[in-house]
Amino acid sequence: MRFYLTCMLFLCCLGVSARQSGKISITFPRTTLDTAFRLLETKTGWHISFESSRVKHLNVAARTFRDMTPEAVLTSLLAGTHLSFRKSGMNVLIIPRPPAKTLSGFVSDAGSGERLPGVTLAAPDFQQGTVTNSFGFYSLSLPADSLRLQVGYMGYRRLDTVLLLRDDAHLNLLLEPITQQLHEITVKGTAAESIEESSQMSRITLPLGVVGSTPRILGEKDLFKTLQLLPGVKQGTEGTSALLVRGGTPDQNLILLDGAPMYNPMHLLGVFSTFNTAALKDVTLYKGAFPARFGGRLSSIVDITTKDGNMQQMHGEAGIGLLAASLSVEGPIKKDRTSFIVSARRSYPDLAATFFVKRNDKGLEKFKSYFYDVNAKVHHRISDRDQLYFSVYSGRDQLHIRTRDIPDKEERKDDYSINNTNVSWGNHIASFRWNHVFSSRLFSNAMLIGSRYQFKVKNSLEEMYNGSYFSERLELHTGIEDYGGRMDFDFRPKPSHTIRFGTSAMYRVFSPGVMRQRQEGSGVGVLDSTNANERVRGAEFDLYAEDDWELTRRLKVNAGLHWSGFAVQGRFYNSLQPRLSARYMLPGNWALKASYSRMTQFIHLLANNTISLPTDLWVPATKYIRPQQADQYAVGVAKNLFGGKYEFSAEAYYKSMRNVIEYKDGMGYITSIRDNQWEQSIAVGKGSAYGLELLLKKPTGRLTGWIGYTLGWSYRQLDGVSMGKRFPYKYDRRHDLHILAAYKLRKNIELTASWTYQSAAPLTVSVGQYMSIYGSNLQWISQVSGRNNVRLLPYHRLDLGVNFTKVKKNGMIRTWNISILNAYNQFNPFFATEAAWRGDERRPGKVTMQLSNLMPFMPSVSYQLKW
Repeated sequence: MRFYLTCMLFLCCLGVSARQSGKISITFPRTTLDTAFRLLETKTGWHISFESSRVKHLNVAARTFRDMTPEAVLTSLLAGTHLSFRKSGMNVLIIPRPPAKTLSGFVSDAGSGERLPGVTLAAPDFQQGTVTNSFGFYSLSLPADSLRLQVGYMGYRRLDTVLLLRDDAHLNLLLEPITQQLHEITVKGTAAESIEESSQMSRITLPLGVVGSTPRILGEKDLFKTLQLLPGVKQGTEGTSALLVRGGTPDQNLILLDGAPMYNPMHLLGVFSTFNTAALKDVTLYKGAFPARFGGRLSSIVDITTKDGNMQQMHGEAGIGLLAASLSVEGPIKKDRTSFIVSARRSYPDLAATFFVKRNDKGLEKFKSYFYDVNAKVHHRISDRDQLYFSVYSGRDQLHIRTRDIPDKEERKDDYSINNTNVSWGNHIASFRWNHVFSSRLFSNAMLIGSRYQFKVKNSLEEMYNGSYFSERLELHTGIEDYGGRMDFDFRPKPSHTIRFGTSAMYRVFSPGVMRQRQEGSGVGVLDSTNANERVRGAEFDLYAEDDWELTRRLKVNAGLHWSGFAVQGRFYNSLQPRLSARYMLPGNWALKASYSRMTQFIHLLANNTISLPTDLWVPATKYIRPQQADQYAVGVAKNLFGGKYEFSAEAYYKSMRNVIEYKDGMGYITSIRDNQWEQSIAVGKGSAYGLELLLKKPTGRLTGWIGYTLGWSYRQLDGVSMGKRFPYKYDRRHDLHILAAYKLRKNIELTASWTYQSAAPLTVSVGQYMSIYGSNLQWISQVSGRNNVRLLPYHRLDLGVNFTKVKKNGMIRTWNISILNAYNQFNPFFATEAAWRGDERRPGKVTMQLSNLMPFMPSVSYQLKW
């Protein structure tokens, strides 16, 4: 009997303990609030005290709560009423809800003063929270006299504090970085908002630590090559950094650097992107479900923010690899008031390659090939309410080759031939921003923007033959310039409700292409001509409003409207673009997400059907060529698995595009310039893309990384191309699989690997040849059944890397990186051309393809030092 009573008492104690500390599941019928209190008392063992007059006539709708804390259940019951509660032990007192008070301010790095975007601030007692915007500003409105606040951000110590709120308060918060001990360094995501809580889908915030952990090409970290490892993003041809998102083209990506647009952000003919990661703070990719604040492109937004500079002390970073060297310095101009950062990088293939090139080519007199990029930024705090930022970027590629051929015969020793080629391209950007806090709930950002992209080619030929002189000079140049401003407002009436609105205006000048050719012979002018497409000037205007609102605990919606207009050549295009994205919480904390967005783009890119080069022409919508437009639908699910150790998302999308352009069959860059009318060289039509994307991500622990898979289709149909039939787009790859992993072997050794598999890309190959009479000559003519009519080889590659890191006694951190690209030396075609046709009347013809490879087995080493 005593044993039986002891067991019963033990089980009862376990039940009481579980009710006190665990989560509960409870169902309420449609009833009065006081009856709901009694049911909750029975379930929890609480004693709930209240004045009956305060709950009189208050009803509760029928609802069920599963696996929730009792505090969260009670908070939900009181939502929408004038009541709140206080809890002490097992006693709960229902009290009048105090008037709402707003806590606002900025969240910064305690060591550098750097403003931190995407920081989570939570008030667990109220089941409410918010996230800092891209400038580190937050606003939290709650009906409380005291507030328990939890602040969290990956890579920083968690802040948990209690605040007294008598009135609205402005409070700047400082987070301490996790100590830079080697055993604590790991690759982690910086996205603070859990994947199932956000109403936004098709968005990925890329941790910059991942960029440094991936295997490197010739020792260089590359932002775009890391983005290409994500589902829905393709790389195009082997080794290039162009982003091809959900069946789109490179021009359909809006690349923003501190809010200013960039064009062709590539180095070395597209092998490397132009971003020095030492200067970057935050990178976010939108593949779809575009918020209303963004516009102007069809496929993606890459929003890149640079560091503000350390407000407290000087810091620096230097690196050197096989391709380039870089240096970054940041620090205070005036402590706690003004800071700066300068980051520069310069390659030196000309220094390393000149010796070998000249050795193989005796006629080479000069060889110069390099790129550079410089980022600079100044941040000034006028007050807690006003901040100024001035950012500049300058990057350029230069290729200069000079050759001289001299005959070996003594009797022609005065003859010579000199060929001089100079190619250059690059971006120059400047932006000025002013942040102002109007009130604890209203934040604004004003910008002035200037951006210029230019591409130039100069080629000269001088010949002397038997005393006769001949020279020819050819110049090509194209470009685009942007000048404008933008004004954005961020209003937060409630923690669960954010309203954004704003406007922008941009003046654009397009130079679709100018070619000048001059020939001279024996001192007499033979030819002097200029073929120039006229410069086109246009003005773009934008207005938007966006509302991100958690309507219920399960339903969260981001709805917005974007209007844009474009004035060009006496014509005005305007477009109304609705945006809608929603999240609904399913049982088991699975988030069901859906979105629709319409995008309009007033810029086109005339690109070759092979690879993306700087010679691609940026052209505007004109009175003859309408702007591009796309509608994109997406639906998916997302969930944190195993206590947040893993993130899983699956998205299916469909995108229809109108007024996309391509060169007509037989047309290209030179012909579009020589005709003086590039509009006559193009075809206009429609496109479509659809597919499924899967992403399994592990952001924490010794082993980090992700597995991403895309099943996708992409098509185009244009009059004048492929006989008007629908054809697969040049980057249409059915399957795309990426595996990225980083493993902390020891406290100072990190192993990294990435493996990529892509189905074969389509290619245009002739299906036959026939003889044709042209004048008095016979010539072979290739017969093509359609554009992109065959597929050659699938693409796959394994890259390996290892980082050796050491913290020196003086506090400096040095890192050696050893990388091996294409570890098993897979031959992946970079370029394919028809070499020859073989066949006769008796045998069917066969075509021979000549394939070139850009990246064979390639080891590299680099060194980095931080102080």
